Amino acid sequence: MKLNKKQALFPPLVFNVFKPARITSYDVVRHFKRHLPQGFGKIGHFGTLDPFASGVLMIGICGAARLNDFIHDFLPKTYLAVGKLGIETPTGDYTSEIVQRDESLYLTREIASFSREFIEEKLREKFIGDYWQAPHKYSASKFMGRNMHEWAREGIEVKKEPVLRKVYKIEVVKYAFPYLSIRVEVSSGTYVRTLFTDMCNYLGTLGSLISLVRESVGPVTYKTALKMKDWPQDKTLPIISRGMKIEDVLPFTKLKLDEKQTLIFKNGGFLRPADLNVLQDSSLSQNYFWMLDESEKLLGLGEKTFPTELKPKINFHSEVEVPSSSDHDPQ
Repeated sequence: MKLNKKQALFPPLVFNVFKPARITSYDVVRHFKRHLPQGFGKIGHFGTLDPFASGVLMIGICGAARLNDFIHDFLPKTYLAVGKLGIETPTGDYTSEIVQRDESLYLTREIASFSREFIEEKLREKFIGDYWQAPHKYSASKFMGRNMHEWAREGIEVKKEPVLRKVYKIEVVKYAFPYLSIRVEVSSGTYVRTLFTDMCNYLGTLGSLISLVRESVGPVTYKTALKMKDWPQDKTLPIISRGMKIEDVLPFTKLKLDEKQTLIFKNGGFLRPADLNVLQDSSLSQNYFWMLDESEKLLGLGEKTFPTELKPKINFHSEVEVPSSSDHDPQ
């Protein structure tokens, strides 16, 4: 079978990849794009990790990347941040020079004597819940079509209005002055560099990160992530078996459609949720549902527009062509 470059041969899949520090997120996507077997369709990642950071980077193929906004809206992210108190850098991390030092006695006598438990209590009191945060000037946030870090490196100061984020959990893992290790669970779009700086400011000093690890995105964790040695190398199919189903990454309620309902969904028609069989229930959302046919093959994502109506939001059936066994030969 001859395929065009963007034709999908496999179901929507997500690779849980461990991105090392000192390479970009796009470097990882580029590697997968070059070494995946033919038929991976369109490819993209779910949320940039800064070059200095490491950890979970999810890569979607065969239409999975169309769920990018849903990943951001529904799945919190957990980070382990290690920083140093008493210093400030323009980028908020070790990749730039120190521009200010706190040489106060309050830092060396008071803050240095704080207990881990005291710091954790104070930070939870202040930061758990709603958190208004302006994007860091050295970030990938867009302004007039360009990344903010591009403006900053040209010496142009760009200020964006604070955006509401959520901080769900804070754990002070270790405190050995002047080093502070914090694990946070936050909503998507939260800049942990900025959050760490804000935390240090609240404690009464400066602070900058020396390492950052994204430990999880929703149910996807670094413990099962593909290390670099496991990344695809020769366009063979075994790597496909390491992909996660998009419906397992985003655990919406699964609905099973009969033959007639499947045809209606494929053609963009409306269905009644009450008429559909629930395969697996979920509390993640009351408005979005995975739609599966009688053989439990994923058809797409349904959206409830009214209490008694459900329509296709994303339809995968037109993107995926199921090949014969001979079509699976390595290219």
